[in-house]
Amino acid sequence: MTVKTASLVFGGALSLAAALGIGFGLGGPFLAGLAVGLAIGGAAAAIFLLKPLLHARKLAGQIAAGDFAARFPSRPAGPAGRLAESLNRMAERVQSQMALASEERNRLAAALNSSIDPVAALDPEGRVLFANVAFERLFGRTLAEIEGKPFVWVVADAAVIDAVRASREQGARQIHTIERPGKQFLQVSTTPIAGGGDWAVLVVFHDLTDVKRTEQVRRDFVANVSHELRTPLAALKSVVETLTEGALQDESVALEFLRRADSEVDRLVQLVEELLELSRIESGEQPLVLRPVEAAQLLADAVERLRPQAERGGLTLTADISPDLGHANIDGARIERAVLNLLNNAIKFTPPGGRVTLR
Repeated sequence: MTVKTASLVFGGALSLAAALGIGFGLGGPFLAGLAVGLAIGGAAAAIFLLKPLLHARKLAGQIAAGDFAARFPSRPAGPAGRLAESLNRMAERVQSQMALASEERNRLAAALNSSIDPVAALDPEGRVLFANVAFERLFGRTLAEIEGKPFVWVVADAAVIDAVRASREQGARQIHTIERPGKQFLQVSTTPIAGGGDWAVLVVFHDLTDVKRTEQVRRDFVANVSHELRTPLAALKSVVETLTEGALQDESVALEFLRRADSEVDRLVQLVEELLELSRIESGEQPLVLRPVEAAQLLADAVERLRPQAERGGLTLTADISPDLGHANIDGARIERAVLNLLNNAIKFTPPGGRVTLR
């Protein structure tokens, strides 16, 4: 009971005692005793009535402070009991709702953390509120380090910051590609979050490094193949023109030019096979066919296939292969093609009179 309440009770008791004394002509000692008794009784009644209210106030403070398990310690009788029961039911509902919200938040965090793409959620001011594990790995900073920090403190890229601002202000998705040190390319998608509370913008990073590298390899390959095709085609055209202009009448010269034409055709066939192989691999239409293959026989067959080409180039092609290599569980056709590519390069870049050995 507060001092103000006690004063009111005590004052009321004294006023009542004075009125009784005037009305009935009672003496001073009697009136003093009566006033004290009334004051004590009034104070006790006030404490009895105020105690549930004080408990209610304490319970509300505990719930507001996050103690959702707080309850009324006991249920008094009368209106105070009904108040206690209502407050306990309210506390139970609040506890249930908070548990459900916590479960949903944990489920969302687990889903985002399982993504291989870095993800960050920003508030309306552009500060980081959430970052998944992939984001932490990409930028080398934990959520504890960047939470509440401006996004520009983590990703200092003007295009990305402008995209975040545009998504927040215009409510539209933005996509940009940025390059980080080490030739790392990232596609950055910024998406506004409707009804997300403090989460205003979701930023998702997708690593395009492998895609960019593959595109570069493909461009380089096409350029190299174009150059390689030009050489044998020019040689074949030269052979045909020479034979047409009269070399065909000289048998020895004609045979030499025909051998050159045959060699250039072999180069063209090899290039076409490589192009077809690349196309099949990229389209996923050529799965590995694994089966036991005798390794020594596979290598010997590759040498025999290219021996005529080596001889036409004035080279000696030999094989130094142990017959007891045994069997290997491989895709024999593709391994043989790889060996043929290696041998073909060796033959191509070895000067006449040289030796190529497969060991």
